[in-house]
Amino acid sequence: MKKWKWPLFITLSLGLTVLFGYGLVSAYMDITNPPQAQILAKSEEAPATPGDTYIALGDSLTRGVGSSKGEGFVSLTGNQLKENNLVERYQNLGIRGARIEDLLEQLEQKEVQRTLKEAKIITITIGGNNLFNSGEIFSNYSEETALGILETEIPNLEKVFKNIREINPDAVTLYTGLYNPFKQSPDGESFDSIIQKWNESARTLGLKYGIQVVDTFNLVIDAKRDLSSDVFHPNDTTYQQIADSTYLIIEKSIVE
Repeated sequence: MKKWKWPLFITLSLGLTVLFGYGLVSAYMDITNPPQAQILAKSEEAPATPGDTYIALGDSLTRGVGSSKGEGFVSLTGNQLKENNLVERYQNLGIRGARIEDLLEQLEQKEVQRTLKEAKIITITIGGNNLFNSGEIFSNYSEETALGILETEIPNLEKVFKNIREINPDAVTLYTGLYNPFKQSPDGESFDSIIQKWNESARTLGLKYGIQVVDTFNLVIDAKRDLSSDVFHPNDTTYQQIADSTYLIIEKSIVE
């Protein structure tokens, strides 16, 4: 290789290393230090009108973090619902880095309650930042600690379901279950067990409150293939699969 090419090669290599490292750090910070929630997120569409809206609540998955366009499954699902005349518009009220307590606070807002009360369809992504946001998860993991987090947070997830149903008892409502972004880690199997317990608890609560659970657990098997460059959030392909699963459940619920 000519001498003049070596500086260019080294510069490009360093640049790629920094970029990949930034992705990992961004994902870690999003979990361990979620930003202060803006209670009212901006609408993706025109203001809602009664009975024809799809409202999306939740965290980074609802915001679409990891997708190439920053939209994720909500816009994919919303546009498909519009194309098939199941709704006229949709609103994304997701908050990047949101935890269950942030969503509970959001549900106390009068404007959010008004919007939800008029919704035909509601989707929820929440809980991942609670379950994974512990120092033990990343540096000193123990299954006992993870189970303790689960036992603490599942009652809070029930509060979310209960509050949403009190606001709107009739909307087709879906909760997106958790997947395991740590399958390739030394504790991958233990994480599998914890996340499956979480999802099973969510399904039990769903039966109680008439909220269906979208199964994403089997959509993330290979982190490099199924996740974005931050190795935590879904990539475009996985977001599309989540959207497809979400739409099928909604369509079936509305037809029935």
